[in-house]
Amino acid sequence: MIVNLWKKLHVTIASKLRNQLIMLFSAIAACIVILLSYLSYLQSAGMNRDHFIESNRKILKLVNQNLDGYLDRIDELSISLRKDSQFMDAIISKEYGSQLYIQNQLKNLYYSSDDIEALSIYTPKTGLQYTMSKAFINLRQEATNAPEAERWYREAAQSHKFRSMESGYGVSEKDGGNFLVFHRILINIADKKPLAAISITYNLKEIKRILQDMTGESGEYIGIFNEANELFYAEGPHLAADATVQLVRSIPLNAVETEQRSWTIRDTRYLAIYNVSPHNGWKLVTLTPYSVLNEDAANARRINLIVGSGAVVLLISVIMIAANAITRRLMQLSRQIVMLGDGIFEVQGEIKGSDEIAHLSRKYNQMIVKINDLIGERYEMQLNERNARLIALEAQINPHFLYNSLQAISTEAIISGMDRIQDMVDALASSLRYSIKEAETVRVKEELTHISNYMLLQQARFGSRLRLHVEVEDVVKEAWIPKMVVQILVENTIKHGLEQMTGDMDVVVKATTHEGLLILTVTDNGPGISEARLTEIRSFLDRHLVEYREGIGLNNVNARIKLLFGPEFGLTIASEHGAGTEVIVTLPLKEERPYVQGYHH
Repeated sequence: MIVNLWKKLHVTIASKLRNQLIMLFSAIAACIVILLSYLSYLQSAGMNRDHFIESNRKILKLVNQNLDGYLDRIDELSISLRKDSQFMDAIISKEYGSQLYIQNQLKNLYYSSDDIEALSIYTPKTGLQYTMSKAFINLRQEATNAPEAERWYREAAQSHKFRSMESGYGVSEKDGGNFLVFHRILINIADKKPLAAISITYNLKEIKRILQDMTGESGEYIGIFNEANELFYAEGPHLAADATVQLVRSIPLNAVETEQRSWTIRDTRYLAIYNVSPHNGWKLVTLTPYSVLNEDAANARRINLIVGSGAVVLLISVIMIAANAITRRLMQLSRQIVMLGDGIFEVQGEIKGSDEIAHLSRKYNQMIVKINDLIGERYEMQLNERNARLIALEAQINPHFLYNSLQAISTEAIISGMDRIQDMVDALASSLRYSIKEAETVRVKEELTHISNYMLLQQARFGSRLRLHVEVEDVVKEAWIPKMVVQILVENTIKHGLEQMTGDMDVVVKATTHEGLLILTVTDNGPGISEARLTEIRSFLDRHLVEYREGIGLNNVNARIKLLFGPEFGLTIASEHGAGTEVIVTLPLKEERPYVQGYHH
């Protein structure tokens, strides 16, 4: 297959000198553009990567120093209460004044910095815990010894610095979580026993301010880990925890300078730059995808390709202009043939001269005239065929309603007075005149008047068991609908509903608008349709073919609607066995009489 394609391409190129020139110069220009773009990309990628590494090495070192300072300030703040002798006396006293003093110091400490999210002081000897938090308004005091069972309490009590830090990352959904929870145990110097436990929860305000000098490249990952390789903060794309922890564990604790290495996570290559704090062993790590680092170089490569492609296009244009100067009339005829293929049959070629091209243009114009004649004949045939189908559909109306109406009039003549019979005769006459009216479509108000006459005759047959309710918006009364469509639906309701039950039945006819469409709804509270039968009816209505069957039914109504207005309109049916049936007809809202639309089989 490839050999055949190559042969065809070779024949096409070799057959015309214009094609050979275009191919030759295009290939030369394309090779030059690709080569220059590749060399420029390599140079730009190397320069950008070196500049990025150098600037990030300095920034990471500076940011880590700021982080050390921040942790030192947290440490000093937590131990500041140790220098307050009155506070140290208060934490071992159960007097009210001592508790009040602890609360005041707690408030002063809490409001000393806006990055403190929560603060609590627990006194083991009194068994009281004082807590302030942005999660609630007032200071809380409760009797508890729960902190002593916490892991951080044991770690802080056994630490030589009597402190412990817990990561707050991902603990809270608000503002992306917290940074850390710093725990400090104040001990009795004599027996080393805890006198108080201070827990300070810090939010992300200060840590985000410290990290604002980072490059912030799109797709860059920034992570802060403590000396135990626990994640305290992460920014950027979500990466697999095991992959980042494996990288952090591979970083030596004695690394004194900012270093970098390549690292792969799930088939994506990253440039990892890290700095280890010599003061507390915390690690600041950035992971930047190489695709991001090379983005500027790739943009430059794309620009070069675009410029080179423009040059190639310009060269091809010059060659094509020279060639088209000779073959312009042939190209014009070719465009006209393309328009003919797209279905535009009104364009005829301009005839100039008496050469072969002029002769071809003359034959082309003759072909256009014959095609238009054939299309007109075919359209007229299809139009006549569709009109005949519509007439055939309307002619299928079953006359059993007329027979039942006459039977009801006969019965009424025996048991009632002449006035009632006169009304029924007038209604029957109006219905007959409406039925034989030579029109494919009528206005909504005309169809509803016919329905009133039709229901008057049916109520003579069924009495008070049959009730009609009509709800019509004024805006739709002048709209056009297929003739007899509402009567067929109402008749279908009576035939398959009221005649199959012994109780009363309400028939509701609604005509409303929705988003520029006319919605006709016929609803009853009859016995409904079984699920199997309803599925069969829906399947038949959903077919994309207009099928015709003897008798009156939903299929014929659906077929008439599609022939009159197009395949996007029609009816739907909803029913629940024992709870009634609803038929919805969707039509275009037209105030001008519609014509027959095409429906493709």
